[in-house]
Amino acid sequence: MAHWIPIEEKQELCRKLASNLSTLREKARLTQDELAERIGLSRQTISAIENEKREMYWSTFSVLIMFFATNDEIKQIMQVIGLINGDIEKAFSIEELGA
Repeated sequence: MAHWIPIEEKQELCRKLASNLSTLREKARLTQDELAERIGLSRQTISAIENEKREMYWSTFSVLIMFFATNDEIKQIMQVIGLINGDIEKAFSIEELGA
């Protein structure tokens, strides 16, 4: 069953991920090109999001959360900064990732 997340929370989560994207990407030891290739976006899109020149869409947030949550260390960082909470874990079945 899908878990509903209010639009305001989605927008806040997208802003929070966008402002932390370069840190998470660097923690994963990925260049913008490498991350873009792995998640199916262009390097220019990753760069624009990181530099706050482009708003992050919920679909991009979803892909990035799923991608980064497979790394336990990065998953912990995302929990500390508030990107992963109970709602997100339920919506994306994150507790099952990396197991």
